[in-house]
Amino acid sequence: MSDTPELGRIAVLRTLSLWHRALRLAILLAPGVVLAAIAIDAGQVSPPVAIGLMLLAAISALVPDGNMGVLTVLLLAWYWAATIDRPTSGATLLAALGILVFHTALAASTVAPPAAVWSRSMQRRWARRTITVGVATTAAWLAARSLGSASIDGRAAVLSAALVGLAAAAVWIRHRGLARLPEGPR
Repeated sequence: MSDTPELGRIAVLRTLSLWHRALRLAILLAPGVVLAAIAIDAGQVSPPVAIGLMLLAAISALVPDGNMGVLTVLLLAWYWAATIDRPTSGATLLAALGILVFHTALAASTVAPPAAVWSRSMQRRWARRTITVGVATTAAWLAARSLGSASIDGRAAVLSAALVGLAAAAVWIRHRGLARLPEGPR
């Protein structure tokens, strides 16, 4: 888990660096963005579900290295799938980007002690990764939106080709990133 001394989860919040405070705020607010996207598409959100998900987000912000973040993402995805009838609407992209911010902030908040100040290179690295995934998410949403109404006889072939292309791009990006690292264990 965390390397912080056991001051208590609430007391640790007072020792957070400015960067970690921003990450914890993103963890707390991003599920609200997803719920707002669901409300835009569905017309409403069930209050008990919203309260439960926001409580899970609050627990995730307090304990970012715990399992509540995974549960929050799973429940957000389940609620979206159960509620939304138009999977290629603009609100879907907003929900996906909200989950991206939640997941990234959750992961980023666990890479350094809570009082640590992030260097510019760490900030740039995490921003670059997040932007890359956000652009890929938007591109996939645009492709799904444009192909959603088309009648293509080989949908499975198109999907397979797209997945192979995405996997190849991920391997290429990963290789480029590793090539920049200094020599040593990877």
